[in-house]
Amino acid sequence: MLRLAHLVLFISLFLSSVADAKDLEQQEIEFKENPNKLLIKLSKSTEFPLQFTNKEEFSKIANDLGYEPIELQRDLEVLARVNLETNLSSPTKYDDAKLLIGQLDAIASNAFDEAMVIMLKARLRARENKEYQPIIVQYMDALNKINTDMSLQATLFKYIIHEHLGGLHMMLLQSAPSLSHYNRYREIAYQLHNDYFIAEAETALGKYYNRNGDKAKSLQHFSEAFRLASGVNYPMLKSQALINLARTYRDLEQWDDALKYAHEAAEIQQQLGFETYLAETLNVIAMVYEGQEKWSKAVDYYLNAQQVNERVGNVIAVGINFHNIGGIYAKLNNIPAALNALQRANDIFRSLKTNHYLVHNELLFTQINAQQGQWAETIDHAKKTLELAKKLKQTDIQIETLGYLSTAYRKTNDLNAAIDTVESIITLTNNHDDDTKDDKSYSELTEQKLKFELTLLSNKLEQQITKNKHHQLIIILLAFSLSIVIAVVIFIWRKLALKNALYLDAKVINHIEPMTQIAGYRAFIEKLDTLDPSEPQTLALINIDELNNLDIQLGLTESRALMQKLIVQMSQHLNTEVFMIRSGQLACYFNQQRNADYIYDALVMCLEKLNNIQPNIPHFAHLQDAHKASIGHINLPLLSNPDVNISAQLHFETLQYALAAAIDIKEKPAYVSLRPLNFAPAAIFMPPLYLNLTQALNRGIIRAESNRNTLDINWPKS
Repeated sequence: MLRLAHLVLFISLFLSSVADAKDLEQQEIEFKENPNKLLIKLSKSTEFPLQFTNKEEFSKIANDLGYEPIELQRDLEVLARVNLETNLSSPTKYDDAKLLIGQLDAIASNAFDEAMVIMLKARLRARENKEYQPIIVQYMDALNKINTDMSLQATLFKYIIHEHLGGLHMMLLQSAPSLSHYNRYREIAYQLHNDYFIAEAETALGKYYNRNGDKAKSLQHFSEAFRLASGVNYPMLKSQALINLARTYRDLEQWDDALKYAHEAAEIQQQLGFETYLAETLNVIAMVYEGQEKWSKAVDYYLNAQQVNERVGNVIAVGINFHNIGGIYAKLNNIPAALNALQRANDIFRSLKTNHYLVHNELLFTQINAQQGQWAETIDHAKKTLELAKKLKQTDIQIETLGYLSTAYRKTNDLNAAIDTVESIITLTNNHDDDTKDDKSYSELTEQKLKFELTLLSNKLEQQITKNKHHQLIIILLAFSLSIVIAVVIFIWRKLALKNALYLDAKVINHIEPMTQIAGYRAFIEKLDTLDPSEPQTLALINIDELNNLDIQLGLTESRALMQKLIVQMSQHLNTEVFMIRSGQLACYFNQQRNADYIYDALVMCLEKLNNIQPNIPHFAHLQDAHKASIGHINLPLLSNPDVNISAQLHFETLQYALAAAIDIKEKPAYVSLRPLNFAPAAIFMPPLYLNLTQALNRGIIRAESNRNTLDINWPKS
């Protein structure tokens, strides 16, 4: 049981240490990716600025903030480092850094704390005074204090120190120590097994070899950095990989690709607000245009980079921009502008004592003055260049400068000085190790170019495969969705088709008289609804007494067949549409006006014919005279006013009123036809219809016509 407890404790401690390691590494990545965001985060969590002067006061503040003192101290160290970043937009960053460094110095209690304070002081000195050589000594002092510490925080600190030392030595053109620190920087990155750190280390080595002219190795490290950056999702790292690609393509004189990658990097840097890196990228774009001899565009981008550098206070970068602009103005033969830009660069480099930049600027001064035949100025700047080149042990620059100086002495007839200068050139040339690359170096460069292209193609292929898989998934999902949609559409279409069929069937059933299956009342009403009320037409409603109970007397089947025959005969004799209202009662529509006599005669003839062919109809066989048939009749339009609209139902009820009057007449067959006078008001055709029609007849507004005596008609009342 005790062993199990120990095992659980060991596992928990192991997992805790792994989590702490990940947190430290992630914080360092956040530091590099977005220092402004990290500044806000740490300032808020530590409630910066804090007031303390010793360890006891600091511990009390940490407890009040809910911190362990060591945790708060580490956060304040990171906060101090962030304030010393050139990418930071805070206007008080250096003052804040000074305050933090002083406080951290007051509570430093071990070698790591002391090393951190030394490094922070050196970095602040670099930011304020640009004194790089003494700073290197301070960095080495910090490194020596933690060299034997193998903890994760010490390892990460060494990683940072070697990165800075490599950059400082490269800035001072000290190749050997720079390479040594960058190699150690890379070793620690691989030791930490973190792709982000490895990509940064590979990038640093790529820059080193690029600056030293070893394009083969530069390509090797840049391609590895690009491969690693493509596998992680960090925009700052990606922008660095892109700008290095741009530099690589620029060196390979593949201008379009160089501009493409540089603009992609600039877009990311603008979005992140990293103006220091943006200025560097703008410089690369300017160099690409300069390589294409597009001088105007090159000047524009150098000036843009210069504005950014001035905003962030990167004075050295401003000087380099002036130097580059001066070189382009010289190529454009704008000598006054060129000399003015170079002089401004000279002022910056001399004030900052950056001889490694000043020597190149003086050399360019010498070259331009020599081209213009300004021999006194050429000699002056050549001597200054030689002095700086000797201090920096730059043999190539010495030889080139001596060439300009020799020419200037000859032009000014100072032959002894010219001869001495030529002898110096010969001596330096003999002692100088030729840096010309042999065939092996050329083959290595070619191999690295191929490897680099292969890496790019492999990455593109992987991206294309991933994209294809994504597209395939989308296509599958779309196809699946489409199949579902089609299935749903088919289902809905079938449902709608079924409902439509049911609706049509219901409409047919709704329009037929249930017993006889002949078009009935609703069909008649629908027909009336479609009529043009201004056209002359006729409606009739016929009732045949002997057929009223035919369905009971003959049975449904026989009565239906007989009524269907009757409907057909009447349609033919009357040349009209006939509708079955109920057994023995029929409605007729005429598309032209027909008087009641015409309908009466046709009906009598039809009934006689029916009697001849169907003698078994009850009550038909023994009839000697006419049948007991009654007809209600109206002509349309009922009113002369076209603006008055009478519904189909009221037309039908008017027919019913006339038929009711005809049925009441004793002598058969009989018809009653109603005809309103021209001045008849529309109100007589409003509910209660029967009462209004009876009153209208009594007042003489409606005239009634019949084949019988109208005075004997007993008009129905509602």
